[in-house]
Amino acid sequence: MQVLFLNRLNDEWFQKIEQMKDKYPDVSFKTRQDGSLDDLLRSAHVIVTARLSAEHIHKAENLRLIIVPMAGVNALDWNAIREKKIDVCNCHSNAFAVAERALALALALLGRVVEYDRDLRYGIWHGYSVHGEEKDYWTSLQRRRVCIVGFGHIGQNLAKLLEPFSCEIVAVRRSAPKVKDRLTSDLDWAIETSDVIFITLPLTKETKNLFNRERLFKMRGKFLINVSRGDLLDEQALFEALKEGVLAGAAIDTWYTYPSPERECVLPSRFPFNTLRNVVMSPHVGAHCFEALRGLMDETFQILEKYILTGELTNRVDPEWEY
Repeated sequence: MQVLFLNRLNDEWFQKIEQMKDKYPDVSFKTRQDGSLDDLLRSAHVIVTARLSAEHIHKAENLRLIIVPMAGVNALDWNAIREKKIDVCNCHSNAFAVAERALALALALLGRVVEYDRDLRYGIWHGYSVHGEEKDYWTSLQRRRVCIVGFGHIGQNLAKLLEPFSCEIVAVRRSAPKVKDRLTSDLDWAIETSDVIFITLPLTKETKNLFNRERLFKMRGKFLINVSRGDLLDEQALFEALKEGVLAGAAIDTWYTYPSPERECVLPSRFPFNTLRNVVMSPHVGAHCFEALRGLMDETFQILEKYILTGELTNRVDPEWEY
């Protein structure tokens, strides 16, 4: 068996790979540094990566398994995966960190933390010190009705973090009954009856543009926090709903345009979200902390070892639902 690592590797990853070489001498462990990509792909049985094109999948003629060292699997070509009947497993050890980030973003948004910080740096005060009126109030999260759209690993961790705030939580899950209850598949009812909406869904062909113009413009006076993927929300409609004051505010960690080696400094959207005072912007760092990244690495190797020893799969992704 040959295992190929095409993910971003640091010293810890290389140390783990060396340990695997010693532990499993009959298995070949390769990285991008070990030859031409075409040759490496052709001989790989297992590939560790979060991104793989149809061209690369078809070149990997012996490929049986892709291990994604994170939760998101939307950067894989699923048509090619289904065609070649390749198994995919992913990792969820970062869920606690993404949930923590979602809560931090919500508190910053409702508490107007970033807005007030930005103003005070220029001597602009809010609140008691300048006899601020209601327009200076911030919003407490305590006892708010909260909707968590997507009740997987991240959503469940988030629900636990919200417990001290005495929030009334309604969770939206595709597989739940379409009933008006604490766990429901009725997305529109859940949004309509909630004050704060967290989006923790994976990006799939079913969820892309789930929050379209019609849905966003029904969310008057509500706060939105997105820690999933930008493409779940209509980009222009989201901007306009915020600019026109339909949405009370949004905290956004996942975007529409990203840096590249050729263009490192880039705004995260075609629309000027950076000009809006009711937006908290975060550069897709929900799991970018030591604890989460270490957990994802450890989980990747746990999945790999189990497969080497038993052929069994952990966290297998459903190829039809793509999560």
